[in-house]
Amino acid sequence: MKISIILSVYKNDKLPELKEALESLYNQTLKADIFIQQDGALPSDIEEYLEEEFQSGRIAYLGKREENRGLSYSLNELLEIVLPRYTYIVRMDADDISVPTRIEKQVGFLEEHQDIVAVGGWIEEFNVDTGERQIVRYGEYHDELKQNLAKRNPLAHVTICFRNTFFDTIPCYDTSKLNEDYDLWIKAFKNDLKLHCLQEVLVKVRTSNDFFARRKNVKRAKEVMFLKFDATKTFGFGIKGYIYAMAHFVLFMLPAGAKRYLYKRFRK
Repeated sequence: MKISIILSVYKNDKLPELKEALESLYNQTLKADIFIQQDGALPSDIEEYLEEEFQSGRIAYLGKREENRGLSYSLNELLEIVLPRYTYIVRMDADDISVPTRIEKQVGFLEEHQDIVAVGGWIEEFNVDTGERQIVRYGEYHDELKQNLAKRNPLAHVTICFRNTFFDTIPCYDTSKLNEDYDLWIKAFKNDLKLHCLQEVLVKVRTSNDFFARRKNVKRAKEVMFLKFDATKTFGFGIKGYIYAMAHFVLFMLPAGAKRYLYKRFRK
């Protein structure tokens, strides 16, 4: 049983947060090999730190690329390397924190449930400006997660542990999508790949006061709406599915303050 962790690092990541993220992986109760792709040129302090970690052996692989190509492109590069060699692939972002038992619990679950090809968990969001914390809960079982496609992203991408056979059916991320994770879950349910979510916090995720202002992206919002239309048509969510899709688009376009209030009110 071999376990890999894949993460992408890009120019807007910050060294203290990256260090904390990697330390949370080094300190896992079940160890895994870490594979990192540099998505474009990085600040010198981050580049030097990553090179030191790679030379020390704490990082198993460090890919370097001068051009920024995006998260999904970087993940595909890493998948090409790890899939032939590793049974399990763990997702992680460069500024999040995995709880110490995360990998042990996820791999243990997949070992005991051979029909499940990917398992996620809850996240705890913490606002670095205000100190506020919020646990974001997701459904547990496959059918519940499928139904949740109508309303929201059914799984937190940063919490996922894949079995390598997941990618026998869906060989890579769609690099044309800004919402590559939501697109991935739709494809998984279309192919009846069995998913699950552990009912506990596995990853702590940073937010900030400007988080919602940065998420006002018309192209991204339109893409989510049409993906939800696709899911509604495919899985028979009915008129409610289309209403949720359009409401989600409107939410994306709201001012940051209103978006923050609704987000805290309903995303629990």
